[in-house]
Amino acid sequence: MQTKKKLKLKKKVIFKSLALISIFMSFWLFVMFIKLNVLPLKYLFLLFLVLSLIDVFLYFAMSKKNSNWRMFGTGLSIIVFLACFIGINYQNITLNFLHQITFLNIETEKYQIIVKNDSSLNSIRDLKDQTLAFVENREGASKAYQEILKEENLAKYEIDSTANLIDSFLNGDIGVILLEQSEEELYNEMQKDFKENHKVLKTISVEVQKKDFSKDVSITKEPFSVYITGVDTYDEISSVARSDVNMVVTVNPLTHKILLTSIPRDYYVPIYNDKSGLNDKLTHAGLQGVETSIKTIENLLEMDINYYAKFNFTSLIQIVDAIDGIEVDSPFAFTADYKEETHVYYEFQKGINKLDGKQALAYVRERYGLREGDVARAKHQQQVVSAIVNKLSTSTILTKYGELIGSMEGNFVTNIDIDSITSFVKMQLDKMPSWTIESQVLKGSDASMKTASMPNLYSSVMVPLEDSVKEAIKKIDEITKNA
Repeated sequence: MQTKKKLKLKKKVIFKSLALISIFMSFWLFVMFIKLNVLPLKYLFLLFLVLSLIDVFLYFAMSKKNSNWRMFGTGLSIIVFLACFIGINYQNITLNFLHQITFLNIETEKYQIIVKNDSSLNSIRDLKDQTLAFVENREGASKAYQEILKEENLAKYEIDSTANLIDSFLNGDIGVILLEQSEEELYNEMQKDFKENHKVLKTISVEVQKKDFSKDVSITKEPFSVYITGVDTYDEISSVARSDVNMVVTVNPLTHKILLTSIPRDYYVPIYNDKSGLNDKLTHAGLQGVETSIKTIENLLEMDINYYAKFNFTSLIQIVDAIDGIEVDSPFAFTADYKEETHVYYEFQKGINKLDGKQALAYVRERYGLREGDVARAKHQQQVVSAIVNKLSTSTILTKYGELIGSMEGNFVTNIDIDSITSFVKMQLDKMPSWTIESQVLKGSDASMKTASMPNLYSSVMVPLEDSVKEAIKKIDEITKNA
């Protein structure tokens, strides 16, 4: 008799414990939703009501002596536990991701110690008592120089520009230079005598702290603009590199209108803070960091850009693959060279094309096989951005959420603060507005001109069409007007 009582008591404790564990999990889930701060108050209240009713019913069922009630309660508690566990896990992933992508204001610069091919200097140990030349007023170069001094004692010689640094090196006036890796890649492409006549002894990676240059607004109540930059590298997202994609997304949350303004990478414009007196390709502004690109575009379009979002080649490939590809409507058939792999080409047909990550990258990078060249490439970039947004507007975001977040980790960064991001999501969930998306691409004429980054060579550029720039400015102004 005593044994039966103990057994009944034990079962009662077990069943109630299961109920309490599920109640605790539902409470934890609710707290996480409050912490994430994306649910409007009405949905938060509804969630609280639903969870409370489930918890009360669950506790009631598990307190019953009837075995059927307890079995039903056990099954329900398992479902509640799993659902809450998955929900909490997704929220943790989201919070970690938001904190990671807003880890901003640091740019990574990689400086290379370079000597002539025929130099007897073969390692950093051979540099003792040599003079190292680099561009003046570059914090990254100064930091790299300080790192080198920890290994060898070198005198320094500062030169006013990268172009003069390269010229002095090729002329034999200086024997050892310190050059940022992305600039070395640029000169390798454009200047044959430099590519064939130098070797790299060592690469030094340094982090440069940048000030926060965002122009904060209440993004749920005021129009704002975001500069989307896609850099031509697979390196870490904080690395400086040429900006292959230059797009300004102007959003009016009051009228629910979005305008995509794409600027061809070779647009021939005055680079912010450049003292050479020459214009340059917009893509080269990225070599001086995101802020230089933004200020250059602000001057061109006579506007303020509030924030930026930066991604690289890796992020585009992984995002598209994570959502099982995208569809784009090509106006004509063409072949694209996938530059990352030798002898790999992709054929795109006129009409609908289903693209995986690598195909999407080839699609947005190709220009030589397109009649409109850089302008067509900018249109393709807009197509891919729109296709990704459209795919994420479907149930794909639920089934592929983990893969999507994982694809962007380390490959995407923004200076939009977390509170602004979550408030915008909350507004979207609360009002469920239907957004109108328009797009435009700045136009120009192809030419061969000297540039600020390479003043001794003629480079292929796109000279802006004045009417096109004025029309773009007008459309941006129209979008930002309050309803």
